[in-house]
Amino acid sequence: MNLRTRFVLISGGLMFVLATGMSIGAYRIASNQLQHQVETSLDQRASRILQIMSRPDFNWNDSFGPGPVNQAIMQTEVDAITQIVLPNGQVLGRREYPQLPIDQKDHGLSVNGKRIHRSATVIDHHTFRTLTVIADDGSLIQVAKDTQIIVNARNGMRMWFPIYAAIAVLISALFGWLFASRVSRPIEDLALTAESIAATQDLDRTITVSGRDEVAQLATSFNTMLEALRGSVARQRQLVQDASHELRTPLTSLRANTELLERGTLSDADRTSILADMRAEVDELADLSAELSALATDHRATEELESIDLVDMANDIAQRASRRSGVTVSVHSTGGTIINARPHQLERALSNLVDNAIKFTNGGSEVEVHVGSYRVEVRDKGIGISDEDKPHVFDRFYRATATRSMPGSGLGLAIVSQFAADHSANAYVLDNAGGGAIVGLQFPIPSV
Repeated sequence: MNLRTRFVLISGGLMFVLATGMSIGAYRIASNQLQHQVETSLDQRASRILQIMSRPDFNWNDSFGPGPVNQAIMQTEVDAITQIVLPNGQVLGRREYPQLPIDQKDHGLSVNGKRIHRSATVIDHHTFRTLTVIADDGSLIQVAKDTQIIVNARNGMRMWFPIYAAIAVLISALFGWLFASRVSRPIEDLALTAESIAATQDLDRTITVSGRDEVAQLATSFNTMLEALRGSVARQRQLVQDASHELRTPLTSLRANTELLERGTLSDADRTSILADMRAEVDELADLSAELSALATDHRATEELESIDLVDMANDIAQRASRRSGVTVSVHSTGGTIINARPHQLERALSNLVDNAIKFTNGGSEVEVHVGSYRVEVRDKGIGISDEDKPHVFDRFYRATATRSMPGSGLGLAIVSQFAADHSANAYVLDNAGGGAIVGLQFPIPSV
């Protein structure tokens, strides 16, 4: 079931519930109001007769003549009947009107007991609402009101309310269909474009955005996602091309060395030297593979952010680097060293900074790691980085002219740059005042 159909069903169903509820409520209110008016009319009629009877000079004989008393008691309303039953059983009423029945409950009324009885009776196929009241002299006053108008009104409401409700549901469903069509059309276009892109792998397509509503925002987000995918695919292609180029050199060297080993005229010294070169090439390939794997891994999906003290991690890395290289690596710290980061990715990035500093330092001079103010810097006194190379040192496989003869893949600082991008940090390179370079990471400063 598509979105359009669901929206129509929901809007139509909601209107059906509302229309049904309003119809039932209106029916009950109207019926109760009409019934209340009938009862009020009967009460007022009976009260008027009782007031006339309470006059000192009242005589039932006067009610039969043409005088005002008779006109007040025997009203001429065509939908109402007034009947008086005297204590002797005589029934007074208009001759042209039918006589109201007197049931046992009417006879059971007494001056000192129950004085009012309400009932309904059918006369000439019309339903009358009847009120019987006993007067102080024992006379029964019976007034009746034709309720056919109420019956007709109820029948009319029963017939027309469902029709009105059905019309309201149809109109609601029609407008719901039109509105859902307008809303769902761009979503359907978006879905078709996504399916087309998935089938053709053509990431150069974009969605035309019109308006400023939620659907337009969705289309804009989709275009942003496509742009990110295009950038990701481009980086992947560039990575594959660069990796192929970098792998070609050690593989070519390994092939040449294996061909040399096939010669039977090699001396033991040459053979040992060739094997040493091959081991170095294999180590370089292993390092390159590890660094490529680190670049290709999305650490945001494999690691969670943790609260880390940069001082503790810097001390661990400095101790390991010192034991491995024999170069003194010292750590200096101030306040502001607690950050949120992915521990393994941070450890790899800091290790690359320290290893680069050790690799390019002069004569094994000391390497300093400065931590504080949500920043970590690695300072060396090596050959430094030229101004021409600084904008490119974080690019993949980039190697400065002065360092191309040294071992390395050119991926170490690229891994640092990727870590910075994943943590909203800033990777930078500066000149060291005493010679050499400063490479560091500035993390976001927490808001107070």
